[in-house]
Amino acid sequence: MTEPTRTIRRHLLALTVGLVCGMSPVHGATLVGSFTPIPTGTDVNLTAEGALDWVHWGLYTDSSIDRKFGVTPQIPDYVPIKMGGPFQYADNYNGYSWHDGTPTPSQTNTPTGVWMYGKASGFELQFPATTTPRTLKIYVGTFGAVGEFTATLSGAPRYSDASVTNISNGPGGVYTLEIKADSPGQVLDIKYLVGTTFDSAGNVTLQAAALTAPGANNPPAVTISDPAEGANFSASANVPISADAADADGTIAKVEFYQGSGTLGESTNSPYSLTWSNALPGDYLLTARASDNGGATGRSAAVKIFVNGTGGILAGNVALPTNSAGRFDIDLTADGTADWAHWGLSSPASFDRKAGVPQQISNLTTIGTNNTQRLDDYITQFSWSDGIPNTSVAATKTGVFIHGPTNGFRITMPADTNGRTLRVYVGLYGAEGKFQAYLSDHSAPAYTDTSLSSIYGSPPAVYILDYRAASSGQTLTVEYTANALFDFDYGNVSVEAATLSGASLPTNALPTVTITNPTNSAAYTAPASIPITAEASDSDGTVSFVEFFQNNIRLGAATNSPYNFNWTNVGAGNYTLTAKATDNLGGTFSSGPVNLTVTNSTPSPVILLSPLASGNQFSFSFATESNRTYLIEHTMTLSPVNWQTLTNLVGNGGVVTATNSIQSETQQFYRVKSQ
Repeated sequence: MTEPTRTIRRHLLALTVGLVCGMSPVHGATLVGSFTPIPTGTDVNLTAEGALDWVHWGLYTDSSIDRKFGVTPQIPDYVPIKMGGPFQYADNYNGYSWHDGTPTPSQTNTPTGVWMYGKASGFELQFPATTTPRTLKIYVGTFGAVGEFTATLSGAPRYSDASVTNISNGPGGVYTLEIKADSPGQVLDIKYLVGTTFDSAGNVTLQAAALTAPGANNPPAVTISDPAEGANFSASANVPISADAADADGTIAKVEFYQGSGTLGESTNSPYSLTWSNALPGDYLLTARASDNGGATGRSAAVKIFVNGTGGILAGNVALPTNSAGRFDIDLTADGTADWAHWGLSSPASFDRKAGVPQQISNLTTIGTNNTQRLDDYITQFSWSDGIPNTSVAATKTGVFIHGPTNGFRITMPADTNGRTLRVYVGLYGAEGKFQAYLSDHSAPAYTDTSLSSIYGSPPAVYILDYRAASSGQTLTVEYTANALFDFDYGNVSVEAATLSGASLPTNALPTVTITNPTNSAAYTAPASIPITAEASDSDGTVSFVEFFQNNIRLGAATNSPYNFNWTNVGAGNYTLTAKATDNLGGTFSSGPVNLTVTNSTPSPVILLSPLASGNQFSFSFATESNRTYLIEHTMTLSPVNWQTLTNLVGNGGVVTATNSIQSETQQFYRVKSQ
């Protein structure tokens, strides 16, 4: 469908400025509204206007939504009314800026927004109103139409206005609403609709909203300006860290710098910076926290950097996903001489790989909280003839994708001193992708690329990595995520297949593990504290961790020798313990079982059941506790008493039966003593 085109035409502009107020002294609710025109060329600073929250719509597409970073969202997304849109546009008569946003951190004077056309079409926002006074601003406009604005809050007079009138394109304005509900849980309903139209594409526009309150302290905004995401540093080099910080209604008191949860230092004067020295090889998340003169704080988004040693190689590039003949047709069997993988053949969970070889390319794990979905329209088709579970596939354009900012996929594969080449076939829609790869021993600089990007299209690519580590038993990790979303509703990244060529995977000898304490058939008294100890080793690598299980239920784990775990507050019962060791290559081995019993410290009462006299035999039953001794006695008279032992037995947790021969005596008495 061809979308209506916005143009600037030389027609008469009629702009009426109005002020309509609604206020009731009788009720506790307050709704006071006013309209202010925005002069052409004005740049509205949303960071300054929205101390509590702000939203901008339509930066890239009709579903693009940016909002204030680091606060709980309070301004809802709009709901379109009728079917005349929404559409994105980029010729508003004024612009909008911010420097505390997400997913777009900062923007300068963007003339973008969204629009709906057709009589009575438009936008609705249902804003949660509280009993605390607040000020909400809605930035709107029209093209070839009159805009009808209404706001309704229970307990307050309805506010309505039609001040924005443009014969064609023209300036808009801002509606300011002073709001206070008379009870919790109220909703301010806002509608902005097309009224009278002067053009077949007459429409109303919506650009932004901002929320503040009397005395609100606008938190400071801070971003790390250096180093950049994915930056590499030598282990012997210093890491300079700089941040940009600003406070819209005050001054910056200090900026603190963090690595993970640990503090690196602080700076109290602009430019805000410090130098991190003696960083060990690894990957790190850097953040900054700014504090203002009023005590409010703001935190930056995290920046991931890498500190690397030497001895390894990791070189990457991106290309079109074609074969050597330039066709979008990949034979995974031929290209993946060491291993290959394909995802999404018949469902989002489908995972096919090379048969007859040790698996090297792992299955996908998701990054983020959204669900994996299947696609079947990738530009490249894949085939194979040595797969499992599907032996052969002639041609498939399938794969998997995941929606949402920072959501994506992770795969891993072994790395050692042998050289290998990995190809990963990916795609995206309405997003910017971030592809990142790094070695576990950080013996070479990490590879990061964000060149794959499209607002509306679905560009495919293959990332080619040549790598080797400085030592055996290492891992190459590959992550592919959405670095930015242009289509907030549908933007996604996808992964289709991967191939590995080069050295084959060395045979991995599995680790060994044995439980040395407790010993088999050990007995404890409830509530028991049972120390568990295991011995584990790996002949061709290292033991990464040892897990402890009780009847297949995981109790805990230990990462260092001696491998110990203290199982506490264990109730009465019979238990089977096992231990499982995992080595540095992911190989696992489970120990033999160790059985133990925990009994109550105070014996349970013994109740004699099912007494039965049959012929010259008398029998009765009773329930037992495991590993508890029972003494069964009998006497022919209670005066005088002459208890004699009939038998001793050890309980097994079940019901036992005692039997005695009846002689010529006329009566017998029995008792059972638990010990």
